[in-house]
Amino acid sequence: FIFFYYFCFMKLKEFLEQNPIINNAQLARLMYPYNKSANTKLANKLAENISGSGRQRVTEADEEIAKKELEKLVHRIVSYISN
Repeated sequence: FIFFYYFCFMKLKEFLEQNPIINNAQLARLMYPYNKSANTKLANKLAENISGSGRQRVTEADEEIAKKELEKLVHRIVSYISN
């Protein structure tokens, strides 16, 4: 549960930068399953690109969605390495 402690105190951008094994495009598809441009959406938020009336940012809601999806991955990894 080091992952939980590690991820609770950092932002998504920092976490992904420090863990390049996590594929941003795949995470984006899990986070925004109904968005055909999920990868671009997450990339723009992580880069804080200017769009429309301001910068795109990773919101608290985005952080929660990412944590939920990454927690699912943790469970699959633990299940795999436990067998």
